[in-house]
Amino acid sequence: MPPHHTLKVAYRSKPITLLAAALTLVALGQSGSAFAAPACATKSGSATGITRAFAEYEAFLIIRQVTGNWPIEQDRFSKPVYKCAQDGVLWTCRATAKVCKS
Repeated sequence: MPPHHTLKVAYRSKPITLLAAALTLVALGQSGSAFAAPACATKSGSATGITRAFAEYEAFLIIRQVTGNWPIEQDRFSKPVYKCAQDGVLWTCRATAKVCKS
């Protein structure tokens, strides 16, 4: 059986470096860093339906779904703006709304 070796590990605490890192993280968290998500964003969705009203409803529903606000609405929405076009018997609508995190 080979001899058993013990390895000694020396640990030196660097309190000044750790303190500086902690203070930097706190300062970034309070000042709103570049990584923070914006409070409001403009989103859009598009849908096709048999009626204009249904296409508008579905286009706005797409915005709610992609922002995580369906089935429970948690954020604030501006009044949606719709641009619709009829193609034969179908309607295609694009909804645009500003979504603000609550």
